Amino acid sequence: MLYFGSFNPIHNGHIHLAEYVLEQGLCDMVTLIISPQSPYKSLLELAPELNRFEMAETACGASKYPDRIRPSVVEFLLPKPSYTIDTLRYLEEQMGDQMEFSILMGGDQLAGLDGWKEADKIRQYPIYVYPREGQLTKGLSKGMTLLEGAPLLNISATEIRRRVAMGEPTNELIHPKTAWYIRQNGLYKEE
Repeated sequence: MLYFGSFNPIHNGHIHLAEYVLEQGLCDMVTLIISPQSPYKSLLELAPELNRFEMAETACGASKYPDRIRPSVVEFLLPKPSYTIDTLRYLEEQMGDQMEFSILMGGDQLAGLDGWKEADKIRQYPIYVYPREGQLTKGLSKGMTLLEGAPLLNISATEIRRRVAMGEPTNELIHPKTAWYIRQNGLYKEE
């Protein structure tokens, strides 16, 4: 299962969701596809891609399933900005005969899916949608499965970055090793 995102930073919600889809038998492995540059986000708000990969590597390694939840740098190798369909095509070309791919996405992304590059082709993959607390899931269509029993953790990467910048605790939001990494590398400090 491919879990796309900026992971800026990776947090406990990301990891709990990856653990959940494995525990539900929805896939054999969850790969976090770290986007170096989403067409929908400003580069200014992102920590450097290698830092985000290393934080994800640390958090995945501390998960319940370190051998089955792993980050990937595949989008670092592709043209930027990163488009989901381009990554899917690349992965199909490289490993399509060895594995089947599915996609894990947040319900908040469904409303904008029609605006994604070649959204009709993305919809050809099985898509698992996790609802966001307090948000309606709009745009669910054939081939999409709503993960109604998924853990609804109200964790926001924006809130984590704000707390880090203000020197506030993040204990319940991110793994201690991720917090240490952020401090050691001076990430998310106010300018």
